[in-house]
This record gives sequence, C-alpha cells and structure tokens, in this order.
Amino acid sequence: MAQRIPPTSVSLIRALSDDPQSVRWAELYRRYEEPMRGFLKAKFPSLEPEDVIQETMLALSRRLPDYRYTPDEKGHFRSYLMGILKHKAADAIARRTREADARERLKRQPRDGGCRPGDDEWRVSALEVAISQLMADESVNALHRTVFRHVVLSHEPPEEVAAKFGISRNNVDQIKRRLTARLADAVRKMTD
Repeated sequence: MAQRIPPTSVSLIRALSDDPQSVRWAELYRRYEEPMRGFLKAKFPSLEPEDVIQETMLALSRRLPDYRYTPDEKGHFRSYLMGILKHKAADAIARRTREADARERLKRQPRDGGCRPGDDEWRVSALEVAISQLMADESVNALHRTVFRHVVLSHEPPEEVAAKFGISRNNVDQIKRRLTARLADAVRKMTD
C-alpha cells in the first residue's frame, strides 16, 4: 500500500530554510521518512532505503537555504523532495554498477603477483572506482573534496587552490595527504 505523503508545512520549510541547524529537522524526517521508504521499496527494491534517505536529507539540508516554497510556481515541496530522492537512488545504483564492474575486472586479472599485460589497467580501474567513491562520499567534507579535486585531479598549484578557497597552504597539504591516504587504502582493499 502506497504511503500518503503529508501536506507540506510552510512554517516548517521556512524555519529550516532560515536556520539549517534547526531542531525541526527531526520533524521533517518523521513527516517524510515513511513515504520516502515506501517509494524506494516500490521503485528501487534492491537499494538500502536508510542509506538513500540519509543522502537525500543531507542533500536537502544543503539546498534548502536557497529553496523558496512557491507551490503555484515551482510545485509542491513533496515533489521537490521526491525528485532529490530519485536522483540519490539513481546515483546509488550507478555507484553500485561501477563498483561491480570494477570488481569483475579485478577478478579477471591474474593473481600470481607477477607483472603481466593488463596489470596497469587493473590498478587504474581500482583507482578510478576509489576516486569516484571518494568524490561521492558525503561524509567527507565538501570543501575537502573540492580542494582535493583541484589539487590532485586537476593538478592546480596548491598555493592557488589555498587562495581560491581562503585556506592556508598547510591546510591544502593536510587535505591532500589525508584523502590520498584514504584513496590508497581503498585501492589496496580492492586489489588484495
């Protein structure tokens, strides 16, 4: 049986838009959790609803300060929320598919420890998956992911990145070291 989506509380949406740290997030979660869970079970039964709902709420918390509730112009809040939920579910499926493809490629590689043609491709595939996971991991600070992307993936000078984001060069180096170590760990786990 489909879950009924509750009517939107304008005061709740405004309170959360005005104060991202509001205690009313729990109220929003209680109000929409079951409809989101029901939607995911019906449309994306292979996904873990808790993970997708958590990612949806995190994305919503980042977008809500810029969101203005105007149902006559932009539609209802519940449609906006379900749109984010659909995107997060699609992201989860795409991420799972990439990871499964990489694992399959890794399984086909020789395991005798010798260097053979294709070993570099195998390591590159593992690194690509690890980078993709790191860049999608919302538990990693968004600024840190952005700094890492600019310094490591785009090869921008650390001094320029530090100035661009208003942080110290030392902070840039720390972010680079931490996230590079995390990548190395992820690749090691995939290739062992």
